[in-house]
Amino acid sequence: MARMTTIRGVLALAAEEGWPVYQMDVKSAFLNGNLEEEVYVEQPPGFVIPGSESKVCRLKKALYGLKQAPRAWYQRIDTFFASIGLERSPSDANLYVFSEGGLHMVVILYVDDLIITGSHQKRISQT
Repeated sequence: MARMTTIRGVLALAAEEGWPVYQMDVKSAFLNGNLEEEVYVEQPPGFVIPGSESKVCRLKKALYGLKQAPRAWYQRIDTFFASIGLERSPSDANLYVFSEGGLHMVVILYVDDLIITGSHQKRISQT
């Protein structure tokens, strides 16, 4: 979870630079994490296979309420951010930055919410 000082600092930077700020809630965040260890659950009510009531289900993806879900989500989003060129801050592991030319992007990961801000390159038309 991002530090409140990080969030305040990024929002202050966005205000100073006049950057737009976007907030995004990832509704299915904890359902997108891949589990590294083996996790088994009882068959859910209504989905019990007759004659196999004592069998369990192995999870391959995280579920809400599973203690491994936040870590699995973080690892997946961290890998994605790295793949698109965002760099993780050494001072806050939930702060990601991208800067190239006149383009700047800052992303804060706060559990299953994202705060996104930054500048964009101004296009100069050639006539």
